[in-house]
Amino acid sequence: MKTSVRNIIASLFIGTTVFSAAAEEITTGSVVNANSQEVISYTVHHATCANTSNGSIDIEAANGATYFYSWDNGMNAEDISGLAAGTYRVKIETNTGEVLFASFDVTAPAVLEGMITQDNLHTAANLDVLVQGGTAPYNYTWNTGATTEDLVGITEEGIYEVNITDANGCQLNIGTYVAFEAASIEEAAPASFELYPNPNNGNGTITWANAAVEQVNVVNAAGQVVNSIQVENTTSVTFDGLTAGVYVAQVVTADHTQTIKFIVQ
Repeated sequence: MKTSVRNIIASLFIGTTVFSAAAEEITTGSVVNANSQEVISYTVHHATCANTSNGSIDIEAANGATYFYSWDNGMNAEDISGLAAGTYRVKIETNTGEVLFASFDVTAPAVLEGMITQDNLHTAANLDVLVQGGTAPYNYTWNTGATTEDLVGITEEGIYEVNITDANGCQLNIGTYVAFEAASIEEAAPASFELYPNPNNGNGTITWANAAVEQVNVVNAAGQVVNSIQVENTTSVTFDGLTAGVYVAQVVTADHTQTIKFIVQ
């Protein structure tokens, strides 16, 4: 018996559709042979959280035909599960001797990351939460019982923690310590800070008035300082070369740190 070999690659899949069901990302489609006959239909359930292994590939043979499956991860079942993000290849043999190959990509959301920035006003503090990755929308539960994204008007020192849950149930816990210092002598006029444009393309300017700024730090959503600028005898600084994401500019004076959230598109 002569065996025919057909290489079926992603570009030859037909009817491929990506959609979300209750925040879960699913890909469906069909694989056809050289005669444009549908061999199998498939559903790929992508991993719901980064670094998890709950993806799966479900295959259904067309017309009730009998096929044999050999996956490159050693599995021989028609359907496979417990999959992390990656590419999975399968050899499909028919009971008539035809051999086909197909590959499927299982994806996962970006790592759920977050940070808390603190604006300390001597007698009160505001906490601003920045989150990226995972699957929006996000829910917030603070150890104070609050369920808002940010906390405003904090007057008690202590540890403030928030548990963040995304639409797929992935979780992240972050916290910060709030402390108050004795108020310094008030400036003759209130300080003002501005960052523009916002959003921007990775290049921007930060300006201020009535403030003796010593340093400006640009911090990404993972809490890493990606740019630190020492300031002397100026009322503005510029930054450039940032990649897309959510950032915070920390404008540091002798007795205060002003935080400004901005987005790079």
